[in-house]
Amino acid sequence: MVSMLTRFAVSPDVRSSSDEDGSTILHIGQDKIYSAIGIGSVIWARLVASRDGLATSNIVEHLHSQFDEVPRQQIEKDVELLLTSFQQKRLIQVVNEEGRPAEYTRDSVSSALLFLGPFMAAISLTIKLRAVSAFLGLATIDFLLKLVSFRALYNLVKSWPVSDKCADLEVVQQITDGVTRAITWYPRQAMCLQRSALMTCLLRSSGVHAQMIIGCQKFPFLTHAWVEVDGEVINDERRVQEIHKVLDRC
Repeated sequence: MVSMLTRFAVSPDVRSSSDEDGSTILHIGQDKIYSAIGIGSVIWARLVASRDGLATSNIVEHLHSQFDEVPRQQIEKDVELLLTSFQQKRLIQVVNEEGRPAEYTRDSVSSALLFLGPFMAAISLTIKLRAVSAFLGLATIDFLLKLVSFRALYNLVKSWPVSDKCADLEVVQQITDGVTRAITWYPRQAMCLQRSALMTCLLRSSGVHAQMIIGCQKFPFLTHAWVEVDGEVINDERRVQEIHKVLDRC
């Protein structure tokens, strides 16, 4: 039973995008994507917009002011069910008395990053062997995804530093060509996530401020990842920005 005074905030591992068609929600820790429509999307958007979390009563009041033809008791019941569902999926968490979410608990990701971070950095600095570096990088990323977690890969890319080297367009093209050759040699199919994570890390190691974008297409529903430099797509078609809603920028 959810108390009317209980306050909730979006979990730190969650990213989302909302529009008139509903909300698409990515849980990084679980490597799962959820969808919310109708009143569920309205509640979700309110939670995302609230920095300090919302009390259940606040949500009920807001909905009652928008849908005054619906009995308050019914709104309270619907809100309770939806918040319980969000909480069970770990999309939201209870906010403490100081207005902050409960402390985030880390898992083995930290140790994995400590081990793999220097290894990835070393292979990415092999300037004259970009295709070889990219090949080894794909193997490392596969290891992270299969034996650790999606969160480990996400955190690796998110925290990957940009080198102070002076980069130009030629460097971007060389890395793009190296990744393309590596994908051709690699014995397993490299999906968009692996390709984009690898390219982002290699570009940053060469001094390029690259971002990995995680997005989704709703109709038909598809998830996708690509790389941007200064807002320009570099490893996909330009229209990828138009047909996908951005869930996160790493």
